[in-house]
Amino acid sequence: MGKLINEWVKESILTEDIKKTVVTYVGRFHPFHSGHNATYQHLVKKFGKDNVYIGTSDKVQLPKSPFQFKEKVQIMTTMFGIPKNKIVKVKNPYSPKEILQSFSEETTAFITVVGEKDKSRFGGKYFEPYKGKVEKGYADTGYVYVAPSQGSGISGTQVRKGMSDSDEKSRTKFFKSVYPKFNQKIFDLVSSKILRSEEVMESFLQSINLNSILNENSTAAGIGGNSQGVDDGPGAFYGNMKTFKKEMEDVVGTLGWNIVTYLMDEDDMESFTDTEYPTGPGRYPVSFFPSGKAGLDALAVRYGDDLQGNKAYKKWSTHIKKVALQMGYEFLNFLEPKDIENVLSNEPKKEKETTGDLKESFLMEGGAYGHMNHPFDTELGLTFGDLRIIIDGALNGKLEFTREKTDGQALAISYRKDKGIIAARNKSHLKDRGLNALDIKGVSDKFANRGGLTDAYNFAMRDLESAISKLSDAQKEKVFKSGSKFMNIEVIWPESVNVIPYGQPLLVFHGTMEYNEKGEAIGADTSDARILAGMIKQVNADVQDKYTIQGPPVVKLPKSQELSKLKSKFFGELSKVQKEFKLKDTDGVAEYHQRWWEAYVDKNSPSTLDNKVKMGLVKRWAFYDKGFRLDSKNITDSKTLDWAKKTDKQDQAKIAKENTRKFEDIFLGVGAEVLSFMSSALTVNPDKALRDMQKRLDQTIKDVKKSGDPKKIAKLKMELERLNAVGGRNKIVPNEGLVFAYKGYTMKLTGTFASLNQILGLMYF
Repeated sequence: MGKLINEWVKESILTEDIKKTVVTYVGRFHPFHSGHNATYQHLVKKFGKDNVYIGTSDKVQLPKSPFQFKEKVQIMTTMFGIPKNKIVKVKNPYSPKEILQSFSEETTAFITVVGEKDKSRFGGKYFEPYKGKVEKGYADTGYVYVAPSQGSGISGTQVRKGMSDSDEKSRTKFFKSVYPKFNQKIFDLVSSKILRSEEVMESFLQSINLNSILNENSTAAGIGGNSQGVDDGPGAFYGNMKTFKKEMEDVVGTLGWNIVTYLMDEDDMESFTDTEYPTGPGRYPVSFFPSGKAGLDALAVRYGDDLQGNKAYKKWSTHIKKVALQMGYEFLNFLEPKDIENVLSNEPKKEKETTGDLKESFLMEGGAYGHMNHPFDTELGLTFGDLRIIIDGALNGKLEFTREKTDGQALAISYRKDKGIIAARNKSHLKDRGLNALDIKGVSDKFANRGGLTDAYNFAMRDLESAISKLSDAQKEKVFKSGSKFMNIEVIWPESVNVIPYGQPLLVFHGTMEYNEKGEAIGADTSDARILAGMIKQVNADVQDKYTIQGPPVVKLPKSQELSKLKSKFFGELSKVQKEFKLKDTDGVAEYHQRWWEAYVDKNSPSTLDNKVKMGLVKRWAFYDKGFRLDSKNITDSKTLDWAKKTDKQDQAKIAKENTRKFEDIFLGVGAEVLSFMSSALTVNPDKALRDMQKRLDQTIKDVKKSGDPKKIAKLKMELERLNAVGGRNKIVPNEGLVFAYKGYTMKLTGTFASLNQILGLMYF
């Protein structure tokens, strides 16, 4: 035991004096202009030319991000003489490891540069304000320098607007006003890129022709037509494209369109690269269909009653998808005609019946909700063939609707006019449309004197009240239905961290569950998370006093030959389990457990049991069905009854865990491999977070060993074995796991998190 534990303990590394300071000025720079250069020159003067680096991405997303990295470099070096070796392509502005990796993490200080409006985004324990002095290396601390406004304060939005003028003379005049000299090559580059972006935007907006969807009096059928079938376009109804855009922004939230994030203003995006938040700055995942009965009626007006057979609709949907993809939009659920009537129905979505509770359709763990399933959990009813498909999909980047599973505190909230924001922690809070749910004061009282948890929930309720109060009554009603629907939220508060130190305070929406008057779940809707996040973003209420509010963090699975090659390994491990009872791919996971317990009962029962008693015990122990009672009425032989009771009380849980471990090691192993190729969409500084997790692991091992508690030591040994089985310390990542959809179910794929969570819980939770 001592050897196993000691292998995980590392000596502390003594810190050294700071010998180097690296200042990073990171932004989108579409395009880089004199305002940016003024900030860069200010930084050079303050920190020294050798210490200042510019970081930007290679992400191209029209219309607001048209320039490639090499084109940005060309503009910076040609127009402003910035040294090429000081311009670096980065992915994460908070952790520009592409710049920092060349310097010692112990003796190099890291300063990130932001504008006044963005300084509040850097929370948590890692970043601290720069006050003229650096004392710590970037392994432990990052400093935030708030750059003062420089020059005329021109923005990228203004530059793109000026350079999109159709008159070349006007563009030339504007170019000379924002660049120190005229260069024909750079002028042509900037003009062509921005003009192309405007063309795509114009095509996109004309494709939507929002009015023909909204106008209830229209009897139009076909694409963008009025009642006479004339394609007038948005200008016919709104005068010009500018007023059309404004109208689109105003009505989209009221209708409850399924929008994750609408187009952000330049000012909101200036300090971020395109990959920090998959559903946040720089990316625009969106679906263009309204939901609810009103939306269905509107679509019926636009496309005719027969949505499935409407050729015009099919043509329009194909066209709009093509144009939107040109712009860099990512469709989360662009609906086919055959799917619209079901999905846009005003009735709540009914869940499939299972042997137990209502199956989960989205992330709902903790609070008023329950547990999210692994693929191998028997209540899902999956077959071995299904498990193979999931393994193959995970290793080849083909799982559907993947998003990052977050490690925070659960909170289920709704809204009532008479009470405002309310929260549910148990079933009684869900009854009667949340009549007895906790208001802001109730949550404060319930979690009083709980340290960081107290602040986490109190601040969350206040920020949610502030954000949701800015929405219209129609918007609130759509999402919450006067307290009938509760939104599941993950509260990520740096001071009350569970396992993963994200380094920033976040409120992440995951979806709603609807309840009847008795507090029974009757339907679920994952799209509500994206809708509510989009609504809040539209009214500029997503950045609150303490938290940033967002929808579920959608992620893309990695595609790597190294991962693909692992398929034979995990398929082989799954086949080994099947061979125990000669099971086929069409046989279910539940059948394995049933066969195993049947064999166990046959081998260990003191007497021969008839089939009814035998299967009663198997159902009780394999599937936790307590309908079969352990009494003399069901089991007449006293020795057999004593054996059954002893097994039920002392052995069943341990045996069930051992059986599950066979599947667990396979799927946690798959998860650990996939996650090792990914980075968290939410973690501010992944490298720092990983070091913190490993340090806490080492300290917990020491503390458990020192405690001498035999139960804790035994638990530690078991969890370390589980951890080693899926790759050990080298597979620990600052990411709890993935959530994905398969056959109408939503389930999780995790890695080392499960065992790490159990180990840290031995002493600290």
